[in-house]
Amino acid sequence: MGVLLCIIRENVVSLQKISRMTMKSKFLIGLIGAMALCLMVSCSVRRDRERIDTAEELLYSSRDTAELLIRQVERLERLEDEHLAKYWFVICDLHANSMQSLSEDSMICWASEYYRTQWEEEHGDARHMILSGLDEAMYFWWNGDKARTQEVLQRQKKYADEVAEQSGEHLWQVIVLRVSAEIAMRDYDYEHVREYTETLIGLDNGKAIHLDEVERVYNALAIVYFSLGEYDKMEKCFEKAIAQAADSAFIVNVVRRNYADLLGEIGQTDRAIRMQEVLTEEYRQADSWLQVESLYSLSRLWLNKGDKQRAERYMREAEELFAGYKESEEFDPAAEAAFLAHRQVLEYAQKGSYHCFPLVQYNNHWSETDYVRYRVAEAKERSIRDLRERNLYLTISRQRQMIVIIMLFFVTLGGILLFVYLYRRRQRLLLEKEEEIETLRNMLASADKPDDRFRTGASQPAEADVRKLMLQQLGVIKTIAGTPTEANQQLLARLMALNEETANALIDWPSIYQTIDLVYDGFYTRLRDKYKDVLNEKELQLCCLLKADFSTKEINMLTRQSLQTIYQRKTQVRQKLNLPEAEDITTAII
Repeated sequence: MGVLLCIIRENVVSLQKISRMTMKSKFLIGLIGAMALCLMVSCSVRRDRERIDTAEELLYSSRDTAELLIRQVERLERLEDEHLAKYWFVICDLHANSMQSLSEDSMICWASEYYRTQWEEEHGDARHMILSGLDEAMYFWWNGDKARTQEVLQRQKKYADEVAEQSGEHLWQVIVLRVSAEIAMRDYDYEHVREYTETLIGLDNGKAIHLDEVERVYNALAIVYFSLGEYDKMEKCFEKAIAQAADSAFIVNVVRRNYADLLGEIGQTDRAIRMQEVLTEEYRQADSWLQVESLYSLSRLWLNKGDKQRAERYMREAEELFAGYKESEEFDPAAEAAFLAHRQVLEYAQKGSYHCFPLVQYNNHWSETDYVRYRVAEAKERSIRDLRERNLYLTISRQRQMIVIIMLFFVTLGGILLFVYLYRRRQRLLLEKEEEIETLRNMLASADKPDDRFRTGASQPAEADVRKLMLQQLGVIKTIAGTPTEANQQLLARLMALNEETANALIDWPSIYQTIDLVYDGFYTRLRDKYKDVLNEKELQLCCLLKADFSTKEINMLTRQSLQTIYQRKTQVRQKLNLPEAEDITTAII
């Protein structure tokens, strides 16, 4: 028995050494990894929000910087709706401000709906609601859906009226009407242009338009009236525009020149000539490129009056000046085409012949230039596409790295959880083994006591003999003695591997029953006779061991029955015999 205890003790010590491995370091590593991952994702999303906000602030003051910032946004899928809508709004506005097509900016429809919903629920962000809706209208226009374009514009006009009614501010009405007029002008829909522009002028008795915008509005409306054949209204609009700020650059360079040109178109040639002569002198004094166009207009007007000599003189002067402007930034290819066409008309009027070669040569030149520009643009687009593909590859690589990090995190976390589970399981097993050692030690101590019968002269065996006999019948001593001395682990394994059936086969229950009868006045026989039809063999065995004062743990050690099985059988005995829960089984049954 001492050998057995030594073996068990050595194995317990080894288990204790293993269990001393602390999980503190692994837990801290996992916790730090999780915190780092969360912090990294949080910082990335915060940077994206800051980039979007800054890009919107720089949208109209520094477009290139705004575009650079918005292209650096990485995690659209982690953005909340507010910043996601702002992102698509900024992207679309950048395209619109750089005169790019909006045909592929379909997400502006979602952003517009988001801002519209926010406005209808909270009446909050009028700016984003109006501007995103106008971008949505431009998106449909670029895709050729005029019906949807007008539908969106009418909706935005209604919202702008609501904002004006609530705040008394007409800014958004002005913006909506101006964009609506611009879209109608692109479609040569002069009736709608007139409607929108007249409404714009009538807002707040004409006070809604900013002062430096009034002459532009009147100039545009005058051209619309000309296109509609309403020449009186055209002249009134030009006069109103000039009255706003007669000395402004826009009036001198645009409004008065348009006025003179359109007067010539409606047959008021003399008035047009006087106005163009005054403008030519002003442009000459300012050394402005516009003197070339003014001279060209004078040549055209004098040709209409039939004065070919004056028409030729003004045309030669215009061509000489134009040659000096060809290399400047102010050069306008459309003006060159007009000059060439007018030169052919003038020569036909003078000589009666028409030559198309100069126009064909001009066309070929610009066709070749356009071809080169197209190829350069194509190369740039290809370069941009390659750069985007590389960026996409880098993004995918970063995402893969992130996936690997996340997988490692979860593997580490799983390892930590597994370690915790195994650690707790080992602690529990260790506690159970220590309890088994203590129980076995007590049982061995009781079995090794000297036989009191020789000192007392008793004729019947003492109660301790039942325990001793149980140990001998179980075969513990036989098992240890018969095991080859290979390793302590194998000895312990053979002892602990005994299951209920093996342990039951090793016990000589008839001898145990006989001993129980001798010690306890025929307890087993009386129990069997009285309850043989109620209790089965396992329950009879349990009652005998309980009568011999074996504890539940000792019964577990001897018979290798699980504690749960023993408790279940106790409960079954109480139920079959109708015994109270608190009453001792062996006292109550006999």
